[in-house]
Amino acid sequence: MHGVGPSTVLGGRYAVQRRLEQMPGAERWSAHDTTLERDVVVVCLPEEHPQAAATLDAARRAAGIDNHRLVRVLDVGRSDGLAFVVEESIHDAHTLAQLLAQGGGLPAEEVRRVAGETATALEAARARGLHHLRLTPHWVLRGPDGTVKVRGVATAAALAGLEDIDAADAARHDAVGVVALAYAALTSRWPLAEPVPGLEPAPHLAAGVPAPSEIAAGVPGDLDALCRLTLNDDEGPLTPGDFATQIAPWAGAQVVGLGGAPRATQDRKSRTVVLPVPQDARPGEDPQPTGPRSPSEELERTAKLPRFDPTVPLETPAPWSAEPTAPLPASPAGRVEDESARPSAPPRDDDAPRPGVRSTAAATASASTAAGAVGSALGSAGQAAGQAAGVAAQRVGTFARATADKAAARRAERQAAQERAEQRRISLDQALVEDRDLLDPPLPMLPPETGAAPTKNQSKLVLLIIAAFLAVATVLGFWGASRIGSNSHLGLGAEPTPRRTVVVTAPPSTASGTPSTAPTGSTSAAETFPILSATGYDPEGDGSERNGEAARVFDGNDSTFWSSEGYASASLGGLKKGVGVRLDLGQPRKVSQVTLVLPDQADVTVSVGKDRTRDGSKRIGSATGKNGTVTLKAPTAVDGQYVFVWFTKVSQVSDGRFRATLAEVSVS
Repeated sequence: MHGVGPSTVLGGRYAVQRRLEQMPGAERWSAHDTTLERDVVVVCLPEEHPQAAATLDAARRAAGIDNHRLVRVLDVGRSDGLAFVVEESIHDAHTLAQLLAQGGGLPAEEVRRVAGETATALEAARARGLHHLRLTPHWVLRGPDGTVKVRGVATAAALAGLEDIDAADAARHDAVGVVALAYAALTSRWPLAEPVPGLEPAPHLAAGVPAPSEIAAGVPGDLDALCRLTLNDDEGPLTPGDFATQIAPWAGAQVVGLGGAPRATQDRKSRTVVLPVPQDARPGEDPQPTGPRSPSEELERTAKLPRFDPTVPLETPAPWSAEPTAPLPASPAGRVEDESARPSAPPRDDDAPRPGVRSTAAATASASTAAGAVGSALGSAGQAAGQAAGVAAQRVGTFARATADKAAARRAERQAAQERAEQRRISLDQALVEDRDLLDPPLPMLPPETGAAPTKNQSKLVLLIIAAFLAVATVLGFWGASRIGSNSHLGLGAEPTPRRTVVVTAPPSTASGTPSTAPTGSTSAAETFPILSATGYDPEGDGSERNGEAARVFDGNDSTFWSSEGYASASLGGLKKGVGVRLDLGQPRKVSQVTLVLPDQADVTVSVGKDRTRDGSKRIGSATGKNGTVTLKAPTAVDGQYVFVWFTKVSQVSDGRFRATLAEVSVS
């Protein structure tokens, strides 16, 4: 883009460094914020671009969303004929498109996690009236710790001129985008009509695109059905939140493993290696020589056989590797680093076989000998195949030996580290006596005679002082005891003020045959019952719901509160009917009123029962979409020991999850 380069400083503080991506009408650059001394990412576009003003306005609205799954917008501005949007920089993060370009799809459960996190992020934006509308694998990032973030909310749509779209249509568009994202992560193919750079388009059939299970193996049934219904039948989720609810729950951390494997054949048989056969052999017949051949004929026939090319890598699995192999890092040109370019472990000095384990050389020799025997048995035609198998076995043996060498080097490093740790270890006795001659004498500022025993005269003086103190204390004790009960002042302060005596004269009582019905005062307020304990109540889950915070609901402090676990939607992700808190009053009470302090809006019902379950409990009252102080009164008092505060619909909190919150409960 004209006017942007490594020497450009935007807004007087953002020093542009290098270009990361070129988009239609805009560019993404890495930069350094010289004011706050941090790395950022800057999206630049010409100020005369027809969508420049709309893009900056969309970025300002996106900056108001505080959700850790969305790439934060830090600043917007104009500088030297350019409009720019400043985003946070996520170090060592890769887009989903870059991950898929390494070859093969992601593990199925990692696809569920990435798609679920992406859908949750878009649902948080939808709650604020913002949408993406341009979602592809290039807009989803995965950090080195597995964190998933979505960039381009509102700004990508504004840059493309997609503004005047109905909210329901926009939500459905984003939901389809998340489904397409999951399809691409499972199959490494893009299912929608608009192509995506770096991804192969999915094949289109008469009924639409093939289901992911027809392209890749190990696809979960729910993801496969959602992709088929959404992409082919125009059904499926209407919002990103619907999609997240339908695929929940997903893993909380990155799922490591292999994914996107080719679909297995129906008979589940392994791939067959076809050996070369003479050209004069017919299908269905065994290649049998028709008669003795001359040496020249045999040489000519052998020359026509296909030859084994040792430079072509064999597609042989590595049975010696028990750990999953991470994808190779991509080079700047986008190519994958070749395995042969990596430094190999130094050869070991001891090649002697260990007890119970065959040496690699012996295994290689055995494999080569067996391959040669196969070649001899098959004749001249099988000899070429035997040579190929021998080379393959030798290559397998070379890889196995390199792996064994690396394992031996790691064992040697661990042993050396243990020896160094053993040398640094000392016992307690050694620590106490070590270098005792080098210690300074105690109290170095006092003369040496300070530590000498006291003299006879010094001892007598100390005894006299102690005796004098004892005598004075004894005299004062006897004098004080003799003054007790004399109503006299001890002379230790001012004279005490005599107390005034108040005489209360009772009114004369009137004898009457009927008792007096005069009121004795104002009616006292309803009695508030003490709460013995509180616990999270989750009968449709694990039985408890963040019990460590439950005691906060009766600590008398409105600033502390109990909150439930996080869910993907207001209806608790569709996983359960409700969740709440159970209060124990210690004994049966007649409850007529319950007061709640709700930090967030919620649908809540309060009931009282005699048992520890809500079954059979009687309803006190309910509130819909309320927050703050909510008082629920029963038509008649309900007898019971346990009070249940039951949430059926909750609100989204600052972390982007939907949680039930309860600050205080008062029962009377």
